[in-house]
Parts: sequence; structure tokens; C-alpha cells
Amino acid sequence: MPSVQRMIRALGQGLLLFGFAIFDLSARADSVWVSELQNEVTRGQVDKIKEDLVAAEKTGAALFVLRIDTPGGEMEATRILVQAILDSPVPVAAYVAPAGARASSAGTYILSAAHIAAMSPATNIGSAKPIVLSFGDVDEDMKQKFQNDAAAQLRALAQLRGRNAEWLTESVTKAENITSSEALELGVIDLIAVNQNDLLKQLNGRSVSLGDAELVLDTQNLEPVSSKPFENFSWVTIWLLFGIGLIVLELVLTSFISLFFGIGALITSLALSLGLPDTGWPVWTVFILSSVVLLFGTRARFKQYFVGDEEGPEYSELDASYLGQRVRYVSGFTETDPGEGLVEFRGSNWRARTERAPLDLSGHWVIVKVESNTLWVEEKSNG
Repeated sequence: MPSVQRMIRALGQGLLLFGFAIFDLSARADSVWVSELQNEVTRGQVDKIKEDLVAAEKTGAALFVLRIDTPGGEMEATRILVQAILDSPVPVAAYVAPAGARASSAGTYILSAAHIAAMSPATNIGSAKPIVLSFGDVDEDMKQKFQNDAAAQLRALAQLRGRNAEWLTESVTKAENITSSEALELGVIDLIAVNQNDLLKQLNGRSVSLGDAELVLDTQNLEPVSSKPFENFSWVTIWLLFGIGLIVLELVLTSFISLFFGIGALITSLALSLGLPDTGWPVWTVFILSSVVLLFGTRARFKQYFVGDEEGPEYSELDASYLGQRVRYVSGFTETDPGEGLVEFRGSNWRARTERAPLDLSGHWVIVKVESNTLWVEEKSNG
């Protein structure tokens, strides 16, 4: 129907504008890109920060500030973010803020990976010993392997950035935790800043290593830039919203097709949150495979449950409740198309068809058969 086509077209235009909004970049060379790592470290948060790093690089931002306040989180997601920071062509200043924030567990690794490690007063860092989650008992040797691997990673980061490798190793082996002032005294971090303006002021003129080159930071008059509202969505969230949109579209079309692609998008979102790469063929393989399997595997049964079997000799209970009910003419059933039109039934307009055309438009019509969202009607005498 034309109204449905207009709705689909509007939805497509909205998704297109949504896509442009997501990739709209506005930082400049005289800007500092500010991103946030709050609460637990998850793949979704890491993906968002990685997207911010790419945006900062593409727009030539002079500095990337990652504000941290986290109790820890997923180690695999942490490794991915650490690698992204190490590979960043834009200098990264990890900043534990505001006062009272923490960089515990996974946050210690991320702070140690940054070109600049800074903390606000009254913040803390440490407790980097990995926690092994298992449904059963974990072998002590396996626990030791995880711990040794984590300690080695922090030592490597400390050696790369010229920080206190001994204490960072103890944050793993002994789960040590220290305050910002203690961290500065021990050489675990580079500076303490009371706020972001103070951070930028202290960084001006500081030299950092970017690969084989030395870069002297010029942080005077940098304009802070952060993600726009639409850019706060990670690919996990985008696929989740896409799935919800397709499910809502099903309520309009009642085709029992977009529903299963919506569920496929939700499955893809779940897979991304569990570690599936956020781009490339793995994402589309999961989406298409899950959607097609659901479509051909469950569509017939799902449709029969809601609207009954169109081809069988018997009707579902829902269909049976419609049979014999009276409907009111709305439009259609014209000379050019005498077998099809619209009728009103229970306060809504329904697509209607008849096998006995033409019908008396002022006559008494009743439902004789139901097929999906189409009512088959027949003219009855008033006697």
C-alpha cells in the first residue's frame, strides 16, 4: 500500500541520516579529543573508544585525553584497547578523573599503556591481579599462567613508557593499590592534575615518544572536542537499535519476515558484545546466517501460531472468532478491481477480498475466511 511504501522510504532516509550523523567528524588540529571510560571495561566501551581514536587521527587532533573511572572489567577487551593506544598516531593522555575516581584492575593496564599517565588528587590505581572466572575449579598452574602473563604485560608497558615496572608487577602479584600522590612518588604515573585545564597546562612543552619520533606537545588553547550524541553508540548498540527497528517494522508490515531479520540483528549485537570483530565478513555472516535460519526454520510455525494455517482445511482459534462477524465497507471493490478493497472491522481498516464480485456496497457483509492480514468477505442477505 502507498502509505506503507512511504513509511519504508522515510525509515530508509532516517537510517541514512543516522549513518551520516554517526560518522560526522568535527575535530581540528587545534583540538583535544576527549573520550570516557567509565564503569566496567566492556567490549562495547572499548569499541567506542577505538572509534574515537580513529576520529581523532582522521581529523588531526593534537591530543587524545581518555578520562578513566573504572573498577576493572574484561581482560580481552582491555588488551584490545591497550593495543589500540599503543598503535595510536595521536598521543594519548590517560587521566583518572574526577577526584574520587579509580583505575583499578583493567584500568591499571590502560593507564600504563598511555603516552601520558595522569591522575586527579584523591584517586587510586592498582589491584591488577586477574580474576579467573570458571564454572568449576581452576587449576593452580592455570591461575599462575594468567598471573604471569598479566605481570609480564604490565612490565612491558612500564619499560616502554619509562615507569616503575617493579611496583606495577606487584599490583598483579600482590594486588597492591596506591593513591595518586603515592603513584607519582613511585614513578607509576607522570603527573597529578586537579582538572582537565590543569592537565593541558602541565602537558604543554612535554615530549612524548611516537614510534621512533619525539613529539613536543603544544597544548595551549586547545579546544576540547568529544563525540556527538549519535557517536556515543558503539556497533553493539547500533545493531541492537537496528534489530529493534526491524521488529517494530514487523508490527506495521505483518509480513513475518522483518521480524526474523530483527532477531538476527539482536543476535549479532550479542555476538559483538562477546568479542566478535565489529567489522568485516564475520559480522555479516552472523547476521545473515542467523536471520535466514530463523526465517526458514521457524517462520511457518510462528505465523501459524498467530494467524493460523492459511492453506489447511481448519482455522485457528483466532480465525474462528472472526468468522461470521460483520464488517463495514470503506473503499475499493470498484468496477476496475471488483474483488479487492478495504473494510472496517473492530475499529481498524483491513484489506479485504471476495470471490463473488461485484458486491452491493450498501449490503450486509460478513467474514468467511482469514488469510494473514486479509479478510475474505461475502455478501449476506438481510433476511
